[in-house]
Amino acid sequence: MKLTILASGSKGNASLIEFNKSKYLIDCGLTFRQLKLRLEKQNKSLIGLSGIFLTHEHRDHVSGLRVLLNQFQVPLYLSEGTFKGLDKRFTGEIDLKLINILKEEDILAFDEFSLMAFNTYHDALEPFGFKFIENDISFVYMTDTGYFPLRKYDLIKNATAYMIESNYEAEMLLESERPWLLKRRILDDTGHLSNEDSANMMLDIIGKKTKTIILAHLSEDCNLEAVAKETYTVCFNARKMLLDNYQLIIAKQHQSLNEIIIQ
Repeated sequence: MKLTILASGSKGNASLIEFNKSKYLIDCGLTFRQLKLRLEKQNKSLIGLSGIFLTHEHRDHVSGLRVLLNQFQVPLYLSEGTFKGLDKRFTGEIDLKLINILKEEDILAFDEFSLMAFNTYHDALEPFGFKFIENDISFVYMTDTGYFPLRKYDLIKNATAYMIESNYEAEMLLESERPWLLKRRILDDTGHLSNEDSANMMLDIIGKKTKTIILAHLSEDCNLEAVAKETYTVCFNARKMLLDNYQLIIAKQHQSLNEIIIQ
């Protein structure tokens, strides 16, 4: 299983996940031109794309769909709520034959892997995170969530790799010039995860198989890579865990990252 993160943040989200003979986009929040450019920088392309998994309908996750689907008529995998919430300005008229509605916690078998979608908690109609399973390898993709309930931790425990939101540092957010209503939205249970909440959740769900932690969707105004890493380090030390035992990667908004091999 290989992952190439093309963009992560409030200005656009897209990642390419590859298996032996197939490849899929997770979200499509970049222009078609930017998708191509960022893939080309990693010596990859959209040719042979097998499908697109959508987490939710917000613009920064779907804005590139219309042009992409005009070029590549590939299946879409998404929740019913996300499908109903799609804005035709970004999607155009989608052929219903391309739509595949996912159900919460159902396991969908593909030729090379299995997929489980699970609810996240964000101010969207029916947002999903995804767990990709290839033999004994698993990868959990979860961004844009204000919290995640303890009762569902078993769904995503002990994955090989995680891509998890670490959106803001609380003090930086509260002291920012953002309007109070926006601050409340971000802080809400259907908003975003802070660095501290993200780190403590990871500490509860990582296991012996876990090797890689990818921090995603960092705010450009209310977070810094160094701050996110420091918060993770402090939280891990408090539980007598060493963050250095894991490959820690921080996704970026304005550039793609080199391919990550999940094994």
